[in-house]
Amino acid sequence: MTKEKILLIAGCSHAAGSEIDGTEDSSYNRDHSFGNILAKRLDMKPVNIAIVGATNTGIARSVLMWFRDVYDSNTMDVNVLISWSEPIRLEIPHNHQYDYATANPAVDWFDTTQNKYMKVIIGWLGGSDEEKRRIPDLHRFMTDNEQYLQVYCVNLVLQLQYMLQSKDIGYIMCNSMQQYTEDNEAIKDFLPMVDPTKYYQMHELDEGFYPKYKRLGYVNEKAKYWHHGEEPHMLYAEELLLFNEENTCLKNY
Repeated sequence: MTKEKILLIAGCSHAAGSEIDGTEDSSYNRDHSFGNILAKRLDMKPVNIAIVGATNTGIARSVLMWFRDVYDSNTMDVNVLISWSEPIRLEIPHNHQYDYATANPAVDWFDTTQNKYMKVIIGWLGGSDEEKRRIPDLHRFMTDNEQYLQVYCVNLVLQLQYMLQSKDIGYIMCNSMQQYTEDNEAIKDFLPMVDPTKYYQMHELDEGFYPKYKRLGYVNEKAKYWHHGEEPHMLYAEELLLFNEENTCLKNY
């Protein structure tokens, strides 16, 4: 039996290709995102589960839930691309059910656990009365505890690294945004445990997808919320392709 070759793509709006065509989510955006481009270059089926506004905790959990609910080793050869967002984002468990699926109509598979959390992102003051009441305090916590959040996020990296290794799954990790700062001494205990042959430019702090191409002068005139257009996605896919060729991150393609 021939197995389906899949590249599972997890991340935030940058991995979803948000605003390539001026909309927050569309099939066109995802088809032209760097992850989907990489998948097609490797003759894999892209399964893009990135969602707008994803936190790193949500990104990690979406991968865990996909393997729990969808993965079938008998019918699938799966590799994974994980594009981490900025650490200064929170999601707070909540008994109220949110509706994040509506904002992601083109997602290939939606992790319903996302709806059990209130997302807290710098610049977003909330929509409901409860969000408007709670988010200002959480914003203060986030800005006052940036180094804690960086350490928390590198533990998520290790969580997925060890899980994927245990299943013998090929993977690449990369950064949509900067993950840590040089002055964070606590994180240095964890960084040596991260496999650098599977994590593209983890230690090059200004080389995340969004800040790198912004620095290089790329402007997406269609974007309202700080997202790149098609060319940076094509260029970044080429970078990831070369990284994979040099390190043999992905398997069975």
